[in-house]
Order: sequence, then C-alpha cells, then structure tokens
Amino acid sequence: MTEHPHDSPEALRAALAAADALINRLEELIADHLSKKDDLDEKEAFYQLVEALETAPEVTKVRLALGDDPHRFGDPTPVAAGDSTG
Repeated sequence: MTEHPHDSPEALRAALAAADALINRLEELIADHLSKKDDLDEKEAFYQLVEALETAPEVTKVRLALGDDPHRFGDPTPVAAGDSTG
C-alpha cells in the first residue's frame, strides 16, 4: 500500500490541532454574539460563522490531511448557482 503525505501521523495530528483551533475560534464568535443579548443579530451571527468556516486555513489543513480537495465548499446542490457548491 502506498503511503501519501496526508496519511502520516504528523499530518493527522496537525489536522486535529487545526480543527481544535477552528472550534475554539467559532466558540469565541458565538460567545461574542450571545453576549450582545437583546442586540443579537442572528442573521449576522450566522453569516460570520459561515464566513469563518469558508475562509479558515484550518479547514484546508483538515481537508489535505484527509486527502480531500482543499478548495471544496460542499457538495453541489439543486439551488447552487454556477460554480457555487453550497
């Protein structure tokens, strides 16, 4: 069986560390929005979380470690426009 760079224990550890860092950042975003209480803008909070996920370098590390396309945003959907996949 041929081993790929993304199969190495180091790559997997780096991907796990990246995922943990991203989870921590998302938790901070959520806590920041929840602290606004009555001034909470749910739509803005949602879009900030989506943006954080789409642009996170940690997601690229995780995808590479899994052998996935690092630029994939999701599977094509019936409502996707053009080259958008989500």
